Amino acid sequence: MDRLDLDTVVKVETEAYEFPWSRRTFEDCVAATYECWIGVLVGREKPDEVVGHGILNVSADEAHLLNVCVKKQSQGCGFGRDIVLYLVDRAKTKRAKTMFLEVRPSNVIARELYDSVGFRQIGIRKGYYPTHGGREDGLVLALPLDGEKN
Repeated sequence: MDRLDLDTVVKVETEAYEFPWSRRTFEDCVAATYECWIGVLVGREKPDEVVGHGILNVSADEAHLLNVCVKKQSQGCGFGRDIVLYLVDRAKTKRAKTMFLEVRPSNVIARELYDSVGFRQIGIRKGYYPTHGGREDGLVLALPLDGEKN
């Protein structure tokens, strides 16, 4: 992902989430040289169709999965899993020992995906996410990357 992808990334994010990241947040991630990736579907009806994106920050021996998003009409096809597994591999390449993320308790599909990859809940961030009626907690999940079982 680079600045030229941001119009598409923001469009995908806005269509997929009730509370999407702002363009400025994506710009900041790209400028900070986070691991910012887009998932592209090649050789189908639409050449080089962006189906999703993911953002990872690796610092010292920790990785933080900051954002995973799949285009609304492409959800349920395994693209989210592909993006998550790719970012896990990127974190391992950068020698991270643990990957962390936050997820809404109400996002059952994402929770099931993270669970199937091996993430386990290690905490709660109270009032972490906005909702239409106030705030929702964030579940803090972790995945050991150095071969240890969680």
